[in-house]
Amino acid sequence: MKKRIAAAILGAFFAVPFFTACSDHNIIDDSASETVTEAVYSAKTETTTENAVLKPSNDNFGQPSATSELNRPQYLYITDNGEYVYLSGKEGLGDAYILDDRNGHTRQLPFPSKSLMLHVDGSSLYYYSPDEGICEYKDGKSKSLNAETAKKNDSDSIREEFYFTDDAIYFASPTDSGTVIKSIDYSGKLSDKKYELEYKNARIVGIAEIDGKKSLLCSYRISINENIRIFDEKGNYKDIKSGNSPYIVGDNLYYIKNQCLWRNTLSGDDEKAVTDKGCISYCFYKDKLYCAVTAGIYVVDKDGNTKEILNASDLENTDFIDGICTADDRLFVSGGSGAFLHSLAEIDENGNVKDMIHSDK
Repeated sequence: MKKRIAAAILGAFFAVPFFTACSDHNIIDDSASETVTEAVYSAKTETTTENAVLKPSNDNFGQPSATSELNRPQYLYITDNGEYVYLSGKEGLGDAYILDDRNGHTRQLPFPSKSLMLHVDGSSLYYYSPDEGICEYKDGKSKSLNAETAKKNDSDSIREEFYFTDDAIYFASPTDSGTVIKSIDYSGKLSDKKYELEYKNARIVGIAEIDGKKSLLCSYRISINENIRIFDEKGNYKDIKSGNSPYIVGDNLYYIKNQCLWRNTLSGDDEKAVTDKGCISYCFYKDKLYCAVTAGIYVVDKDGNTKEILNASDLENTDFIDGICTADDRLFVSGGSGAFLHSLAEIDENGNVKDMIHSDK
């Protein structure tokens, strides 16, 4: 039993037999449909009528489930003994993952080139290797779980091609006609259950209960337009419109569209803009919404009030922000400088830097 993920959401439907780091191939590429520049949010602002975001309906944002939260892009993974795992760009090593014991000792993990960190459970680290597929790293040794999860084409894999639940790991595989979603258990056994889409490069959004039915949600793109396909337990499906970086939070779906954050019901019938500011990354923490733009971080409360709490210049050797996430009920901000250098910091809910965890020079 995977002790870090709540199983209640899965039910009988998923009884069958992922922290993304700040590398280019770990983040959804929104550049095809929208460009966010520093001009969108370039200076510190206080809450005013002019810069307030649109007020969320029902005066709250909702709360992501434990499973949903752990499958969001992560910039830091924390093991049960308190060790950190994160990406370093030092000396041009764009995909070097570092194990930090938080007592002054760090070492590079022996992952193959172009590996992608996915998930931590206890002392087990799960990562993706293009040649070996999903691997478990434990006690200094790696093992491939199933060859079916290995790379099938020349494109870089991204975090949203994998999804970890209490008893299964879902993964997206390209086919000649589209994409197939399969799953393995943690021993590597492949399930007979699969979901097929006629679209290339489909990604896994997550699992939710919709109209009393356990459902698997996947995203796909047609031209510059993002869409969601919802499969029920019998394989029936419906499609709804979406945006980039879709995220299931309670009964709602959040996503980025037209450079702003939007929300829709899981049935797709009540789309609303949540912010009127730029947004490249977001997370929910202590009943507030935290959004990242290139220039910094701003926070939105349940009344729609917004203000900047951190500027990229507040972090050492950081020229831009590329994301924000939660881990172990704490906030972490990822940034960078140039093409390869990374920075990582823990902040409090007001944007104060609590710990400058990593900074490439």
